Amino acid sequence: MTGFGSENGVDIQLDDVSVFYGEVIGLSKVDLTVRPGITGIVGPNGSGKSTLMRTLTGLVAPNEGRARVLGRDPFVDADVRQQIGFVPATECFYGELSGRKNLEVSFISQGRSRSESRQMAGRALELIGLTADGDRAYGTWSRGMRQRLKLGLTLAGSPRVVLLDEPFLGVDPPSRRHLRALIESIGGDRTVLVSSHVLHEIEALTNRVGVLAHGRLLGFGPVDEIMDSLRDEHPQRIRLDCGAAREVAVALSALDHVVEVQIKEDAVEFVTVRPHEAYKDVAGLSARLAHPIRGLITLNDSLETVFRHVTAAGSKRL
Repeated sequence: MTGFGSENGVDIQLDDVSVFYGEVIGLSKVDLTVRPGITGIVGPNGSGKSTLMRTLTGLVAPNEGRARVLGRDPFVDADVRQQIGFVPATECFYGELSGRKNLEVSFISQGRSRSESRQMAGRALELIGLTADGDRAYGTWSRGMRQRLKLGLTLAGSPRVVLLDEPFLGVDPPSRRHLRALIESIGGDRTVLVSSHVLHEIEALTNRVGVLAHGRLLGFGPVDEIMDSLRDEHPQRIRLDCGAAREVAVALSALDHVVEVQIKEDAVEFVTVRPHEAYKDVAGLSARLAHPIRGLITLNDSLETVFRHVTAAGSKRL
């Protein structure tokens, strides 16, 4: 690892990066800073997530801008590529071979000796908790086990930077728990970048999230900060727990920023186009009621909401 270093604690740096496939935009002027720990990138299919991963592994060179991993250019620097572990979304093993034999073949193809490859295969299976299944044909494995095997192949090489492209795709809930635990365990001492359209999985892994749509990075940072920046820009659904639901509903309906009101037993749900004003009005309303409002919940305060709003905004700007 001698000669590799973070720039001011940054292991991945993209500066104004654009990638084109003919007339198709893969990435458009992306600025991204990733530090050690787990960082998530969310976006729908075709948003540019795989292009981002291919750029960071050196498989694609930016048409514009600069990409650096551990301070070096992965497209031209073979040494830094040895420090990058990439787990693609696609299948990469032979179905008729056992999981163990697939690993051995993979390590041999990297130039390692047969004895070293056998040792690393055993280590990989141990890391992912699949030693007991290692001698079964890969074609009989579940989707979740296959995803874990790809991660084991990557981790056995002890990379400093791990890139995971759609690791939860098609994986059943028990295997998702195993994968999430594995990712969390490696995020403590290295840099992990996870891309996915499974938004709640990213939110469960990390609070550092980038939202990618149409090749553009439309938002990046802690989820709560992204939400704060959006609260006054987009309609918000709010639930009030109260004893005088009908009285509250009538008062809310009179406000010009409220566009929808529903009574639900001992609660009222309403949609406001100016959330900042809504919170002030609710406080004033509660002070005037004989039975004060007991609780307030923002129903769309989640990464799912962030994703929907910023991708819709990004589409309008194109």
